Amino acid sequence: MGQLSKKTFLFCSFIGLLLLLFCARGTKKKLSLRVVSLVPSITEVIFALGKESLLVGNTIYCDYPEGAKKIYKVGDFINPSLEKIVALRPDIVFLTLPAQKIIQEKLNTLKIKTFVSQPKDFETMLDEIKEIGRQLGAEKRACSLSHFLQEAKEKIRFPPIKVYIEISPQPIISIGKKSFLSDILEKQGLKNIFSDIEEEYPIIRIEDIIKRDPEVVLILHPLSRKEEVKKRLGLEKVKAVQSGQIIDEINPDLLLRPGPRIIEGLKMLHSILSSKPGHEK
Repeated sequence: MGQLSKKTFLFCSFIGLLLLLFCARGTKKKLSLRVVSLVPSITEVIFALGKESLLVGNTIYCDYPEGAKKIYKVGDFINPSLEKIVALRPDIVFLTLPAQKIIQEKLNTLKIKTFVSQPKDFETMLDEIKEIGRQLGAEKRACSLSHFLQEAKEKIRFPPIKVYIEISPQPIISIGKKSFLSDILEKQGLKNIFSDIEEEYPIIRIEDIIKRDPEVVLILHPLSRKEEVKKRLGLEKVKAVQSGQIIDEINPDLLLRPGPRIIEGLKMLHSILSSKPGHEK
Protein backbone atom coordinates (compact mmCIF):
# COMPACT_ATOMS: atom_id res chain seq x y z
CA MET A 1 0.00 0.00 0.00
CA GLY A 2 2.90 2.34 0.79
CA GLN A 3 4.52 1.42 -2.54
CA LEU A 4 1.29 2.20 -4.40
CA SER A 5 1.00 5.57 -2.66
CA LYS A 6 4.54 6.38 -3.66
CA LYS A 7 3.83 5.53 -7.32
CA THR A 8 0.62 7.57 -7.20
CA PHE A 9 2.50 10.51 -5.74
CA LEU A 10 5.20 10.34 -8.44
CA PHE A 11 2.58 10.05 -11.19
CA CYS A 12 0.65 13.06 -9.86
CA SER A 13 3.87 15.05 -9.56
CA PHE A 14 4.72 14.20 -13.17
CA ILE A 15 1.29 15.29 -14.36
CA GLY A 16 1.59 18.48 -12.31
CA LEU A 17 4.98 19.25 -13.90
CA LEU A 18 3.52 18.73 -17.38
CA LEU A 19 0.67 21.11 -16.57
CA LEU A 20 3.11 23.73 -15.31
CA LEU A 21 5.20 23.43 -18.47
CA PHE A 22 2.09 23.67 -20.64
CA CYS A 23 0.87 26.76 -18.78
CA ALA A 24 4.30 28.36 -19.00
CA ARG A 25 4.39 27.78 -22.73
CA GLY A 26 0.88 29.17 -23.07
CA THR A 27 1.81 32.28 -21.07
CA LYS A 28 4.91 32.86 -23.17
CA LYS A 29 2.90 32.57 -26.36
CA LYS A 30 0.28 34.99 -25.05
CA LEU A 31 2.90 37.57 -24.12
CA SER A 32 4.52 37.40 -27.55
CA LEU A 33 2.09 39.61 -29.45
CA ARG A 34 1.72 39.37 -33.20
CA VAL A 35 0.97 42.77 -34.72
CA VAL A 36 -0.09 43.88 -38.22
CA SER A 37 -0.03 47.57 -39.16
CA LEU A 38 -2.00 48.83 -42.14
CA VAL A 39 -1.08 52.45 -41.41
CA PRO A 40 2.37 53.89 -42.29
CA SER A 41 2.28 56.37 -39.39
CA ILE A 42 1.48 53.59 -36.90
CA THR A 43 4.32 51.50 -38.30
CA GLU A 44 6.62 54.44 -37.57
CA VAL A 45 5.26 54.71 -34.04
CA ILE A 46 5.83 50.99 -33.41
CA PHE A 47 9.46 51.33 -34.49
CA ALA A 48 9.88 54.49 -32.41
CA LEU A 49 8.66 52.54 -29.38
CA GLY A 50 11.22 49.81 -30.01
CA LYS A 51 8.51 47.19 -30.58
CA GLU A 52 9.25 46.33 -34.21
CA SER A 53 9.95 42.70 -33.22
CA LEU A 54 6.18 42.31 -32.69
CA LEU A 55 5.40 43.49 -36.22
CA VAL A 56 4.67 40.49 -38.46
CA GLY A 57 3.02 42.38 -41.32
CA ASN A 58 2.46 45.83 -42.83
CA THR A 59 1.64 47.48 -46.18
CA ILE A 60 3.77 48.38 -49.18
CA TYR A 61 3.47 52.03 -48.12
CA CYS A 62 5.06 51.35 -44.73
CA ASP A 63 8.50 52.42 -45.89
CA TYR A 64 10.04 54.12 -42.85
CA PRO A 65 12.31 53.44 -41.11
CA GLU A 66 14.41 51.19 -43.34
CA GLY A 67 13.50 48.15 -41.29
CA ALA A 68 9.81 48.65 -42.12
CA LYS A 69 10.54 47.77 -45.75
CA LYS A 70 11.67 44.29 -44.69
CA ILE A 71 8.43 43.39 -42.89
CA TYR A 72 6.10 40.98 -44.72
CA LYS A 73 3.70 42.94 -46.95
CA VAL A 74 -0.02 42.25 -46.80
CA GLY A 75 -0.89 44.54 -49.71
CA ASP A 76 -1.48 48.22 -50.27
CA PHE A 77 -3.12 50.85 -48.09
CA ILE A 78 -6.65 50.75 -49.53
CA ASN A 79 -6.93 47.04 -50.41
CA PRO A 80 -4.79 44.93 -48.09
CA SER A 81 -5.22 41.17 -48.45
CA LEU A 82 -7.53 39.69 -45.81
CA GLU A 83 -6.11 36.23 -46.50
CA LYS A 84 -2.54 37.38 -45.89
CA ILE A 85 -3.51 39.19 -42.69
CA VAL A 86 -5.40 36.20 -41.29
CA ALA A 87 -2.57 33.82 -42.20
CA LEU A 88 -0.24 35.85 -39.95
CA ARG A 89 -2.46 35.04 -36.92
CA PRO A 90 -2.32 38.60 -35.55
CA ASP A 91 -3.37 39.46 -32.00
CA ILE A 92 -4.10 43.02 -33.11
CA VAL A 93 -4.37 44.85 -36.44
CA PHE A 94 -3.82 48.61 -36.58
CA LEU A 95 -5.89 50.39 -39.23
CA THR A 96 -7.51 53.72 -40.05
CA LEU A 97 -10.96 54.93 -41.11
CA PRO A 98 -12.76 55.54 -43.34
CA ALA A 99 -10.23 54.22 -45.88
CA GLN A 100 -10.05 50.75 -44.30
CA LYS A 101 -13.65 50.37 -43.15
CA ILE A 102 -14.29 47.24 -45.24
CA ILE A 103 -11.24 45.36 -43.97
CA GLN A 104 -12.14 46.39 -40.40
CA GLU A 105 -15.62 44.88 -40.75
CA LYS A 106 -14.17 41.62 -42.09
CA LEU A 107 -11.64 41.40 -39.28
CA ASN A 108 -14.35 42.08 -36.70
CA THR A 109 -16.41 39.26 -38.17
CA LEU A 110 -13.43 36.95 -37.71
CA LYS A 111 -13.04 38.17 -34.09
CA ILE A 112 -9.60 39.65 -34.80
CA LYS A 113 -8.90 42.64 -32.59
CA THR A 114 -8.43 45.99 -34.33
CA PHE A 115 -7.15 49.39 -33.25
CA VAL A 116 -8.46 52.39 -35.20
CA SER A 117 -6.03 55.26 -35.73
CA GLN A 118 -7.83 58.51 -36.52
CA PRO A 119 -6.04 61.50 -34.96
CA LYS A 120 -7.74 64.82 -35.69
CA ASP A 121 -5.14 66.99 -33.99
CA PHE A 122 -1.75 66.88 -32.31
CA GLU A 123 -3.20 66.08 -28.90
CA THR A 124 -5.14 63.02 -30.09
CA MET A 125 -2.00 61.85 -31.93
CA LEU A 126 -0.14 61.91 -28.60
CA ASP A 127 -3.02 60.05 -26.93
CA GLU A 128 -2.81 57.39 -29.63
CA ILE A 129 0.93 56.97 -29.14
CA LYS A 130 0.35 56.40 -25.42
CA GLU A 131 -2.43 53.89 -26.10
CA ILE A 132 -0.30 52.02 -28.64
CA GLY A 133 2.44 51.90 -26.03
CA ARG A 134 -0.03 50.42 -23.53
CA GLN A 135 -1.21 47.83 -26.05
CA LEU A 136 2.34 46.77 -26.90
CA GLY A 137 3.86 46.89 -23.43
CA ALA A 138 5.89 50.05 -23.95
CA GLU A 139 4.01 52.55 -21.78
CA LYS A 140 7.05 54.33 -20.33
CA ARG A 141 8.66 54.79 -23.73
CA ALA A 142 5.36 56.00 -25.22
CA CYS A 143 4.96 58.59 -22.46
CA SER A 144 8.55 59.78 -22.97
CA LEU A 145 8.04 60.03 -26.74
CA SER A 146 4.79 61.96 -26.32
CA HIS A 147 6.41 64.36 -23.87
CA PHE A 148 9.34 64.94 -26.24
CA LEU A 149 7.04 65.63 -29.20
CA GLN A 150 4.89 68.04 -27.17
CA GLU A 151 7.90 70.03 -25.99
CA ALA A 152 9.46 70.10 -29.46
CA LYS A 153 6.21 71.36 -31.02
CA GLU A 154 5.93 74.22 -28.54
CA LYS A 155 9.32 75.54 -29.63
CA ILE A 156 8.16 75.96 -33.24
CA ARG A 157 6.21 79.13 -34.04
CA PHE A 158 5.37 80.32 -37.54
CA PRO A 159 4.72 83.87 -38.75
CA PRO A 160 0.97 84.50 -39.37
CA ILE A 161 1.08 84.15 -43.15
CA LYS A 162 -1.55 82.71 -45.50
CA VAL A 163 -0.62 79.30 -46.89
CA TYR A 164 -2.15 77.15 -49.60
CA ILE A 165 -1.35 73.44 -49.12
CA GLU A 166 -1.79 71.11 -52.09
CA ILE A 167 -1.80 67.32 -51.70
CA SER A 168 -3.03 66.42 -55.20
CA PRO A 169 -2.90 68.27 -58.54
CA GLN A 170 -5.59 66.38 -60.51
CA PRO A 171 -8.09 66.97 -59.10
CA ILE A 172 -6.66 69.78 -57.01
CA ILE A 173 -7.03 68.73 -53.37
CA SER A 174 -6.07 70.81 -50.35
CA ILE A 175 -6.59 70.41 -46.60
CA GLY A 176 -9.63 71.67 -44.73
CA LYS A 177 -10.55 72.50 -41.15
CA LYS A 178 -10.89 68.91 -39.91
CA SER A 179 -7.52 67.69 -41.15
CA PHE A 180 -4.70 66.89 -38.75
CA LEU A 181 -2.22 69.07 -40.66
CA SER A 182 -4.47 72.15 -40.80
CA ASP A 183 -4.99 71.96 -37.05
CA ILE A 184 -1.31 71.79 -36.17
CA LEU A 185 -0.17 74.46 -38.67
CA GLU A 186 -2.82 76.92 -37.50
CA LYS A 187 -2.07 76.31 -33.82
CA GLN A 188 1.58 77.04 -34.55
CA GLY A 189 0.73 80.35 -36.25
CA LEU A 190 0.17 79.77 -39.99
CA LYS A 191 -3.12 80.57 -41.76
CA ASN A 192 -4.50 77.76 -43.90
CA ILE A 193 -6.53 79.54 -46.61
CA PHE A 194 -9.06 76.69 -46.66
CA SER A 195 -9.48 76.26 -42.90
CA ASP A 196 -13.09 77.43 -43.21
CA ILE A 197 -14.01 74.31 -45.20
CA GLU A 198 -15.29 71.51 -42.96
CA GLU A 199 -14.00 68.64 -45.12
CA GLU A 200 -10.64 67.11 -44.31
CA TYR A 201 -9.46 67.07 -47.92
CA PRO A 202 -11.64 69.29 -50.15
CA ILE A 203 -11.42 69.44 -53.94
CA ILE A 204 -10.47 72.98 -54.90
CA ARG A 205 -10.87 75.16 -58.01
CA ILE A 206 -8.12 77.45 -59.29
CA GLU A 207 -10.56 80.34 -58.79
CA ASP A 208 -10.75 79.54 -55.07
CA ILE A 209 -6.98 79.78 -54.72
CA ILE A 210 -6.83 83.08 -56.62
CA LYS A 211 -9.63 84.57 -54.54
CA ARG A 212 -7.91 83.71 -51.23
CA ASP A 213 -4.53 84.91 -52.51
CA PRO A 214 -2.02 82.88 -50.43
CA GLU A 215 1.41 84.28 -49.60
CA VAL A 216 2.99 80.80 -49.71
CA VAL A 217 2.20 77.66 -51.70
CA LEU A 218 3.19 74.37 -50.05
CA ILE A 219 3.23 71.37 -52.41
CA LEU A 220 2.95 68.04 -50.57
CA HIS A 221 2.90 65.50 -53.38
CA PRO A 222 5.46 64.36 -55.96
CA LEU A 223 3.46 65.21 -59.10
CA SER A 224 4.13 68.96 -59.30
CA ARG A 225 7.11 71.24 -58.90
CA LYS A 226 7.54 74.99 -58.60
CA GLU A 227 7.79 75.60 -62.33
CA GLU A 228 4.61 73.65 -63.10
CA VAL A 229 2.65 75.56 -60.45
CA LYS A 230 3.86 78.91 -61.84
CA LYS A 231 2.50 77.99 -65.28
CA ARG A 232 -1.04 77.21 -64.14
CA LEU A 233 -3.44 79.59 -65.81
CA GLY A 234 -4.57 82.28 -63.37
CA LEU A 235 -2.09 81.58 -60.58
CA GLU A 236 0.22 84.32 -61.85
CA LYS A 237 -2.15 86.68 -59.98
CA VAL A 238 -1.41 85.08 -56.61
CA LYS A 239 1.10 86.70 -54.22
CA ALA A 240 2.94 83.44 -53.60
CA VAL A 241 3.60 82.91 -57.30
CA GLN A 242 4.53 86.52 -57.94
CA SER A 243 7.11 86.44 -55.15
CA GLY A 244 8.30 82.90 -55.89
CA GLN A 245 7.18 81.63 -52.48
CA ILE A 246 6.49 78.05 -53.58
CA ILE A 247 7.79 75.20 -51.41
CA ASP A 248 8.16 71.76 -52.97
CA GLU A 249 11.26 70.36 -51.25
CA ILE A 250 9.69 68.85 -48.13
CA ASN A 251 9.02 65.09 -48.11
CA PRO A 252 5.18 64.93 -47.90
CA ASP A 253 5.35 62.04 -45.44
CA LEU A 254 6.95 64.32 -42.84
CA LEU A 255 3.82 66.47 -42.61
CA LEU A 256 1.01 64.22 -43.80
CA ARG A 257 1.75 61.23 -41.56
CA PRO A 258 0.57 61.89 -37.99
CA GLY A 259 3.56 60.30 -36.32
CA PRO A 260 6.93 61.06 -34.68
CA ARG A 261 8.43 62.64 -37.82
CA ILE A 262 5.88 65.48 -37.83
CA ILE A 263 8.37 67.51 -35.78
CA GLU A 264 11.03 67.07 -38.45
CA GLY A 265 8.56 68.32 -41.07
CA LEU A 266 7.57 71.35 -38.98
CA LYS A 267 11.21 72.25 -38.39
CA MET A 268 11.98 72.04 -42.11
CA LEU A 269 8.99 74.20 -42.99
CA HIS A 270 9.94 76.72 -40.31
CA SER A 271 13.53 76.86 -41.58
CA ILE A 272 12.42 77.43 -45.18
CA LEU A 273 9.90 80.12 -44.26
CA SER A 274 12.38 81.87 -41.96
CA SER A 275 14.90 82.11 -44.78
CA LYS A 276 12.44 83.89 -47.09
CA PRO A 277 12.35 87.71 -47.09
CA GLY A 278 9.54 89.12 -44.99
CA HIS A 279 8.86 85.84 -43.20
CA GLU A 280 11.56 85.94 -40.55
CA LYS A 281 10.47 84.99 -37.06
